Amino acid sequence: KAEELEDVKTEHRPGAKRREEDVRRYRPLDFFVYYVRQVTLKHAGRRSELHPFVRDYGFPPASIEHETVLRFVKDYILGKVARRDDSLGFVLVGTLQAPDQPWCFKEMLPLFLKGLQRQRREAYRSLLAAGGRRPPSDKHWQRLELALQARYVRGIDPALLRSGKRKGHVQGYGGVGLYSAEHQTSIMPGLTHPQGLRWKFEHWPAWLELAVLPQIRKWPNADDAKAIDAMLSRPPFLRQVPEGIRSRIHVGRGRSRRIVDLFGGDGARARSVLSQALLFADILRPHDKEFRRLRRVHGLGVGCFTIRGFWMAYQRDRRFPALDTRTFCPGFVGALKGAETTKLRQATGVELSAAPGGSINWSSWRVQVRFAVWLWALQQHVERARRAEPSLGRMLTAAGAKPPLHCTELEATLCFSNRLATMFQMPMNSGAFKSAAFAIGENLPQSELDELFA
Repeated sequence: KAEELEDVKTEHRPGAKRREEDVRRYRPLDFFVYYVRQVTLKHAGRRSELHPFVRDYGFPPASIEHETVLRFVKDYILGKVARRDDSLGFVLVGTLQAPDQPWCFKEMLPLFLKGLQRQRREAYRSLLAAGGRRPPSDKHWQRLELALQARYVRGIDPALLRSGKRKGHVQGYGGVGLYSAEHQTSIMPGLTHPQGLRWKFEHWPAWLELAVLPQIRKWPNADDAKAIDAMLSRPPFLRQVPEGIRSRIHVGRGRSRRIVDLFGGDGARARSVLSQALLFADILRPHDKEFRRLRRVHGLGVGCFTIRGFWMAYQRDRRFPALDTRTFCPGFVGALKGAETTKLRQATGVELSAAPGGSINWSSWRVQVRFAVWLWALQQHVERARRAEPSLGRMLTAAGAKPPLHCTELEATLCFSNRLATMFQMPMNSGAFKSAAFAIGENLPQSELDELFA
């Protein structure tokens, strides 16, 4: 690959790059459209027109239905395992977020399902009675912990384990490792990594099925303006948004704007975004006393990325009407570099932190509303490009991307686009280039993909 690309990018020095590789020259939002066009060409089979980096490395399509983890969720978990049981599917999708590592999850699935079946049959009574402690477990959870331990140390020289020089593979794909390298959930105090992950497998289902699922089911339909306005007019939300979608929020540098104005006066979109942002925040910090207790006792280790996973899993899927990925997807830190490259702050005048240089509180509904403004701007820009360039629309359709791109697709594409930007800006022999090139799950051997989806 290095020899083949030598004429494209020899060293990182002036004059060595193609014009398209100079990400600084793009107008705000244009690099995002360039990236969408490139991956669409790739997945529409137009490889001769591709930049060599996009051609030769595993960039997923703008439509993320075929991205490795989402395919596993849609085809395997919700399809083959849960079938028509939406409650079971929801619990499985939520628990997958604990390792966010599909090979680990699939390997543990037979034991996990047996333990989960017993818990659900007794409505989690034994687990609830034990509180957050590790209750006297049945054989399935004990075996699951042993299986996690075996996966943790697989392939490591026993002598290194005995000497204490190695403990195990915390992260990894395929046959080793417990967690995804990018999205490891929190360490459980006083527990080893296998013990902590076993705790999450054992406890999270109670929190998911008894708290999160009822929260989402009772929340207003994201399209129901009357129900959303009624919810906003009552405590606790009346205090947070006293004027509903006409309430003002900070957008950075001492400025504030009405929520509805952030979306070009589109009241339907503003309501949908605000409702889902409040739901996202309420799952993390519930106002309901019992939901809050279940979150505190049985939802330990859960963070923003875990909750974001529900929108990803149910992208373009309205089986839970409160979730609508056309208008909303929670943001997370992985999108920030792509946002910087795309110049989203310049394009929208909206900053995620209220104070210049301040930290970003991703669990805040206000931050998520501001992030939704960024996604809306990208959605609008891609649609303008599609209308101006009919061939782009045809290629998007051929690549499986139905217009408009949903916010889940825009958020994921924003993350992936930064990897291409890094490859454009860094020398090919640098660690940053190699990390960006091979951090993409599509570069996996076919044998591993076959194992995952078989």
